[in-house]
Amino acid sequence: MAKQANRKMIGAFVVIAVGILAVSIIIFGSGDLFKDKTEYVLYFEGSVKGLNIGSPVLYRGVRLGVVKNIVIRSYLKDLKSYIPVFIEVYPDKLDVIAQGEDMTGLEKRIPKLIEMGLRARLVIQSMVTGQLLVELDMHPGTPANLKNLDNNYKEIPTIPSTITRLEKSFEKLDLADINTQVISILASIDRILNNPDIEASLLEIKNFLRDARGLVNSVDKEVKPLVNKAQSTLGNVDKLARDVETKVDPMSKSFTEALKSADSALKSINDLVDKRSSTRADLENTLKELSGAARSLRILAEYLERHPDALIKGKGQMSY
Repeated sequence: MAKQANRKMIGAFVVIAVGILAVSIIIFGSGDLFKDKTEYVLYFEGSVKGLNIGSPVLYRGVRLGVVKNIVIRSYLKDLKSYIPVFIEVYPDKLDVIAQGEDMTGLEKRIPKLIEMGLRARLVIQSMVTGQLLVELDMHPGTPANLKNLDNNYKEIPTIPSTITRLEKSFEKLDLADINTQVISILASIDRILNNPDIEASLLEIKNFLRDARGLVNSVDKEVKPLVNKAQSTLGNVDKLARDVETKVDPMSKSFTEALKSADSALKSINDLVDKRSSTRADLENTLKELSGAARSLRILAEYLERHPDALIKGKGQMSY
């Protein structure tokens, strides 16, 4: 008879085969085993709760690497504790183009980016689970706070996450003072609501609103006739304006004709006194003759004043 197979041995081989298959899928399926990697260290302020080994490292949504390790280091000298986070960055995922500079190696790219503002911070990966991830991004103008505690790893400076900033803001709040103010406000509201005068005040407000509504209705009734009268008055004014326009128009025509006649007369006078006018020449000659006659009369009067007997004896021989 053939020897019966050992079930325990078969079971052991199956378990080993399944384990090897699972490890192969993890290692070879992800492809991380054959990737070129560069490790960096990060020092975050505050808690890193939610950040785990294997958490992604992203740059604006692009996966650049993973979290390799998280440890706690305490220094007895100054009783300070730090939590260095070690990450692996894939050089083939990050290209830096700079004119005139060699940026072929990641060890040259990262320092240049840090100088220009490359910083790391913690970002919530899932609001449900509270898991965190490491986000790399450019934050120019922020200080590069380097701890320089690990000589074997290059450090990327970090900035506080949004959660850390909120925690610091809440730490600055005086909760006892806020609680006292809230209690005082609630007590004031309670006194107002329980005040017996409130009901009377509300009743007065209600009566006031009712009277105001009645006043508005009365004003509305009075205003409508006034509006009708105003419209009628405007109609009469419009009719009066048309009548005035009818009366003024003939007067305007007569005035225009008078102006035309006056203009014609002025032209005639102008023609009369014009230098080239014959009438003006005749007038000038007449005026000259009158002037000569007046001079002769003046001379005769002066002579008679000196010789009054000339009217009896005659002029004789006059000397001027």
